[in-house]
Amino acid sequence: MKTVRSVERAVSILFLVAQNDRPLGLSEISRSVGLDKATTLRLLTTLEGSNLIQQDTATRRYLLGGAVNQLSGAWRNDLRQISRPYLKTLWRDTNETVCLACPRGLERVYVEILPSMHELSDVPAIGRAYPIQVGAAGAVLMAHAAKAEVEHILRRNDLPTAPDNAEVRRLHKEWKAARQQGYAFSIGHPNKGSSAIAAPVFDRDGEVVAAAVVRGPDVRLTREKLIQLAPAVRKTAAQISEALGYQDARLAVGG
Repeated sequence: MKTVRSVERAVSILFLVAQNDRPLGLSEISRSVGLDKATTLRLLTTLEGSNLIQQDTATRRYLLGGAVNQLSGAWRNDLRQISRPYLKTLWRDTNETVCLACPRGLERVYVEILPSMHELSDVPAIGRAYPIQVGAAGAVLMAHAAKAEVEHILRRNDLPTAPDNAEVRRLHKEWKAARQQGYAFSIGHPNKGSSAIAAPVFDRDGEVVAAAVVRGPDVRLTREKLIQLAPAVRKTAAQISEALGYQDARLAVGG
């Protein structure tokens, strides 16, 4: 089946703008996508009309428009619906707060929450955001991010990137362990008195799109208890990944 060339070109422009951390000028966009300025401007104007791209009136440079957030939100709603039955099973089995956290730029945001029935519990609000690299969910998201993306996130969060830096070595060691184990846990971080364990959720292309999380107070979710919960959390993440079309045998529990 033939593709529509103008749509392909518009999509390439949209991805170019999305993947840059600064607004881009017309000439820069034109050169990057290999189109003349007139064609590029016409496509940018079309994308502007749908609010997928917007132009800074002061600099005349282009950045993502508000409609992109609507598309992202719609996708997350689909992910929530697909994930909910598996999260509910995990919630019933653990009787702890169960969450789904998704990456959003330099942050990770909770898009689904099933609160614990315990009187003493740790329940974040839907939409609550943290820096993407912190906590158990952050560890599994960073563990499977591309190298360039990891460096970009560290740099934008004013964290060191030099490989000989002690903090960088600690973080990369933590992320390596999360890749090898298939999960990560945190105690007292990012919130004092809370514990969490998380496992990565992948889409059909093998990209990490979320983390399945169990969290609660550290007086109940001790290190030993978190490790006991690891197989159930991994299984839930694997089931959601499979429902999204991911078919990697390494996701098998205990693999």
